[in-house]
Amino acid sequence: MKQYLCPEWLFIPDNLSDKETDNVQKGIPFQLDDAGFIDFDQLRETPFQPEDDGTAYNRFHLDRDMELGFGMGCDWWAEVRLNGTVIYTTFPNGNASPCFDADNHSFTGRGRKGENLLTVRVRRGTGSWSFAFMERDIEEIDPCKPLEISAYPNRLIGRIKPMNAVNNGPVRGRLNNIDSWKAAAIPYARNHDAAFYSGYGGEHIVDVHAVFPNFDADPDDPAAYDFLLTDQYLQLIQEAGAQVFYRLGSKIEHKIKKYGTKVPPDFCKWAVICEHIIRHYNEGWADGFHMNIQYWEIWNEPDLDPDDAVNKRTWQGTEKQFFDFYRTAACHLKKCFPKLKIGGPALSGKLPWMKRFLAAICEGERVPLDFFSWHLYGTQPNAFQSCMRTVRNILDEFGYNTAESILNEWNYVRNWTDEGYRKTVETITGLKGAVFASSVMCAGQNSPLDMLMYYDARPSRFNGIFDFYTQKPLKGYYAFLAWSKLAKLGTQFCLDTHRKNGIFAVGATDKNGHAAILINRYFESDNLPDALELSVNLSGKAMRNPIVYLLDDSHDLEQVPCQVDAEGKLNMVLKANTLVYIEFSC
Repeated sequence: MKQYLCPEWLFIPDNLSDKETDNVQKGIPFQLDDAGFIDFDQLRETPFQPEDDGTAYNRFHLDRDMELGFGMGCDWWAEVRLNGTVIYTTFPNGNASPCFDADNHSFTGRGRKGENLLTVRVRRGTGSWSFAFMERDIEEIDPCKPLEISAYPNRLIGRIKPMNAVNNGPVRGRLNNIDSWKAAAIPYARNHDAAFYSGYGGEHIVDVHAVFPNFDADPDDPAAYDFLLTDQYLQLIQEAGAQVFYRLGSKIEHKIKKYGTKVPPDFCKWAVICEHIIRHYNEGWADGFHMNIQYWEIWNEPDLDPDDAVNKRTWQGTEKQFFDFYRTAACHLKKCFPKLKIGGPALSGKLPWMKRFLAAICEGERVPLDFFSWHLYGTQPNAFQSCMRTVRNILDEFGYNTAESILNEWNYVRNWTDEGYRKTVETITGLKGAVFASSVMCAGQNSPLDMLMYYDARPSRFNGIFDFYTQKPLKGYYAFLAWSKLAKLGTQFCLDTHRKNGIFAVGATDKNGHAAILINRYFESDNLPDALELSVNLSGKAMRNPIVYLLDDSHDLEQVPCQVDAEGKLNMVLKANTLVYIEFSC
């Protein structure tokens, strides 16, 4: 693709209008690296401060009027103007992803013949002043330009990963969803925040302080443990066909009085208590079970609040205390159970904290880390994909190359307050939330990520899978059902969507010639683009026996008519925020 921007940019540590920039011929020169990246803090000896403003600008020449495509990411706000016209902004909500690269946001602008001025108003975030900008192919970005997806069922990539795992299990009672759970073949259920739902057992289940209510008791005494309600809950998860992913620690505590998020008075004893919980569920200790639970996660979101916060919600101690605590617990449990997967710490998303954590557990005796768990909420699947790559790179940087990267809390969130939060809940439980979820699953499959765990399958505002009151499937249920069909096929094959804006897709096949493609067309904007003419080309071969299932406002993954042309291509028209699941023979 031809590049039109000048390689050299200028930066002014102030917010200038286009008119003011026109009259400024000087600034701090800089060039973006091969990934289109720079940190503006590097442009002077002392870093800038949070919410400082600046302007980056680029003068370039075109030999004709033409449409241009761009990609951008910024810590934390940016507004792009082309010849004085705003063509994209992340104000007021920010970048949406804590990982900053040029895939975060895509947009277009019309350049003019002669000299052009591209200006980017940038406002610094709290952690850095990262900025990424890159020219993009206009055909990729135009959401309505017809697209031909190229499928290559003979080019196998690897297994379909458990992108359809969830937090928490099914519901049983006068209204239950066990049969729907079984049909969806959900592979794993993490039990974090289970105590918020009385139907599971409420405050008496899962959390270490609930299972072992008196910390002064003897951890070797079975009578010191209260397992019964947790036993029933975990059995219910397994009855529904899922494996348990056990979070050792406590649910989040928003109220001013804390119970389970206090710093354990004896780290070694806490580890021994957890050892006995594992033995109860995996080795039959204390009239227990042989559930073969593989994943055991230490704590949840210790990075959520800074050390000096007034009402800390997940870890009442300091960062340093948690690092020591994690080392003690992980080393003890891995020594006791070398074949189990011991990990954590369910990071809330603060990547500088992640680096300090990894540095701390690398000091001296290296702490084992079978998996690193982390959380992310947002609105853009591309932003999720950026973070998936970044987390993997950081793990590799610290030598944890074999540690699984598990995003075990995620969902659509516009923001956490007022009207934005209402919009969030409405979206999660509707069609857009379903297509968002399916798009993130595809993003995870196509990234260096090992598992996704949707938050949340328990009856709550964040459950887009089952209706809160009736337990009937919502639109989101069918996204999970579609993924289970891919997982049953088993092996991913190569699929080229030509990086089309809004398209997220995965193809899968089995050994018997059965194949399928899941295609999502997702957009966050409330002003949705028009329908897209889309075709699927099976690497020059005719698609045999295709069946198309549609999820939209009026179809719940139901079969719809399909058309294969004389060249063997499958043709369709796909509206924004819908998905199709295509089965065929190859």
